[in-house]
Amino acid sequence: MNSSWVWGRICKSKYEMVAGYTNGKWNVQPDGHTPAGSYEWFRGSKPKVSWYKVVWNGWVIPKNQFMGWLIAHAALNTTSKLVGFGVDIENKCCICALAEETTEHLFCERAYSKRVVREVNKMTSWNYPECGVLNWCMERTGTMLQKGIQNAMMLSLIYQIWHQRNKYRNEKTLLCPERVAKHIIEEMRARVRGRDKMQMNLVDLEWLKKMNLFE
Repeated sequence: MNSSWVWGRICKSKYEMVAGYTNGKWNVQPDGHTPAGSYEWFRGSKPKVSWYKVVWNGWVIPKNQFMGWLIAHAALNTTSKLVGFGVDIENKCCICALAEETTEHLFCERAYSKRVVREVNKMTSWNYPECGVLNWCMERTGTMLQKGIQNAMMLSLIYQIWHQRNKYRNEKTLLCPERVAKHIIEEMRARVRGRDKMQMNLVDLEWLKKMNLFE
């Protein structure tokens, strides 16, 4: 029988699920069977990672979430990482050429990235440090909205710096830090505009105005 891979995998999963039953009863959930419970049992329990609330929150744009996921897994294909895989390329930073292109150099050490951070801080009254990425956001205080927006801004900043790196590498063009910062802020303003202001409390609204994100 020439069935598709998907159908074959479904059939295989059916037989694997048999291990969860004895005498016609679902052993894992004594009070009754649910699809969610079956999935959790089949997948196995996994501990929550410390960065999940930073990356997977509703204020973050999906493309920026993917960048955060890559950073958290140390999976960003910097030139240093590619050289480690055996790729024959120059591993110096393509913009400053002063150091190896590592994640730390890209987002914490390079002068261009620091200038972008300074501009965002200046335009929004934010206090994101020049030398910090995911760990800083995990230590934030404030309401859920405030922490969510700060996480989203941080991941937007990371995405835009990586985007500028790729643009310079391929086209030898680079936006000035001020324009990159403005793009990040406009991206966050658009996210705020898309939310129902009636569901925001006065503390959050005042904070948004202070951050120059509420029009």
